Amino acid sequence: MTAGSRFYREQDLVKEAVIPRQNGMVLSSDAKQAVLEPLKSSKTATARAMSIIGNNELIDGISVRSPTYLLSVFHRLRLRVSRTIEKATQKIDKKTSAYYRHERRLTSTIASLHSDPRERLLPGFTYIIVAAMSGSVLTRNKRFLYRFTAPLVLGSACFSYVLPTTFQNTAALLHSIESAHFPRAVAKQDAIINKTVQIGRTTASHIDYLAESVFNIAAKFRHSVKEWTNLNIE
Repeated sequence: MTAGSRFYREQDLVKEAVIPRQNGMVLSSDAKQAVLEPLKSSKTATARAMSIIGNNELIDGISVRSPTYLLSVFHRLRLRVSRTIEKATQKIDKKTSAYYRHERRLTSTIASLHSDPRERLLPGFTYIIVAAMSGSVLTRNKRFLYRFTAPLVLGSACFSYVLPTTFQNTAALLHSIESAHFPRAVAKQDAIINKTVQIGRTTASHIDYLAESVFNIAAKFRHSVKEWTNLNIE
């Protein structure tokens, strides 16, 4: 077998009648020539059918019918769906951003309450719970006001004693929250607290002055007794 031998013969599609013989030249029609524009004034069944199913158009050699009304319907539907999805996405992003913002604010606020690393939270909260339960036990047979206020008072007192820095930070946080939501009540409360603190300071200063006066009188009395009787009672 020679190198130039072929296993398959050349095929002539025209001679073998695969493609019919044509006389002359055949030109492919343009897509616009394939469009059938029915007359608007025609009332025939063909015109009505063409208005329903649309014109015949050649797109890349493929016959396609696309009714105008159907295209407009799908266009409006696609726009409506895309707008709805966009609005839903924007709302979800807005809600998610707000949630993460509040979460970061809450976590940072909680972390800022425990600013002193020397304060141990677990033993401290254990003492606070025990103090509150003790107040509930002590006032179990009392009135509702005592049963409600005693655990709060004892728990708050224990909180301020075992975790003083955390207690001050918590009180400042509660005061800021109350000022934001109840400014008038907080103003009256601050006025009462300031008056109470002022009265306490005035009372303490008077007590110190009275004690100092008593000590001076006692010292003078002992000195006078020593001068009169020569007895050292100082």
